[in-house]
Amino acid sequence: MSKREIYLVEDSSDFRQLVRGIFTKFLPEYHVRFFQGAQELYQYMVLQSAEQFKGRRPGLIILDLQLNAISGLELLKLVRQTPGNTETEWKNIPIVILSGTSRQEDINRCYQAGANSFFVKPTEFEELHTLLETLCRYWIDYNRLASADIPDPIIAK
Repeated sequence: MSKREIYLVEDSSDFRQLVRGIFTKFLPEYHVRFFQGAQELYQYMVLQSAEQFKGRRPGLIILDLQLNAISGLELLKLVRQTPGNTETEWKNIPIVILSGTSRQEDINRCYQAGANSFFVKPTEFEELHTLLETLCRYWIDYNRLASADIPDPIIAK
């Protein structure tokens, strides 16, 4: 099992509490770090990008699209543009959008900005539990990330 973390960026304290309960009761084998917004995540990314950082690395980032101050879409773009280090290459980390909206325009913009998946937040507890378990199994247990030291094909030319 991977030691990588799941980052969840969500400004609703009620939704964070619901997700925390699901992971605590049903998915305790995964470690989730919760962020209330874009600035909080970005500050942590800066800390984590330091070569001497010894904490867990993210294996998956789950973003709410409708965040206060900085939107999930803007945060997605920022994450994809953040330089990595020998341990964490931000452009390679899977990012899943979990949103209350299902507007095709939003979905398209998220994929254009580098999202790996887009899901509408389930309204039923069991659906949310199933979705979170599926995301974890796929992105953390089965998916393999590219190493941080692979050359960028555009720069390598």
